[in-house]
Amino acid sequence: MEAAVCNMVEPGDRCVVCVNGVFGGRLADVCGRYGAEVVAVRAEWGKPIDPADVKKALQGGPTKLVAIVHAETSTGVLQPMEEISKITHEAGALLLMDCVTSLGGHPVYIDDWQVDATYSGTQKCLSIPPGLAPVSFSPRALKVLDDRKTKVATGTWI
Repeated sequence: MEAAVCNMVEPGDRCVVCVNGVFGGRLADVCGRYGAEVVAVRAEWGKPIDPADVKKALQGGPTKLVAIVHAETSTGVLQPMEEISKITHEAGALLLMDCVTSLGGHPVYIDDWQVDATYSGTQKCLSIPPGLAPVSFSPRALKVLDDRKTKVATGTWI
């Protein structure tokens, strides 16, 4: 999570972060620690994020990134990724997706959903000992990394 966020987010970036459980909240916190203007889109625990709420948040101003947990670890709720991806990209934002709980247990269509940055962990559905974190960055995301105005503050950079 931190490697994806610290490489994508610079101070002052507007980030819409979907929060419907513990790890959405943690994602919002990490974005904030890297200086993002965090706009939280909230849903009750046990309920998916409403794409209309994401669309409304994106209308609040130019947004660099929409961040979401595909399957919220604390509740297991799957998000409507295809619709959220479409809304995100129509607004010109990048899509960052946590798939720690879903990779290996649910379909994860990184290319079809046009996910720009994603990460997972080996200890959940993959059932591999912890300590590895597969990540993926799209060509759009890599361009953002190349065009950074500031150096990565801390964490892990690629």
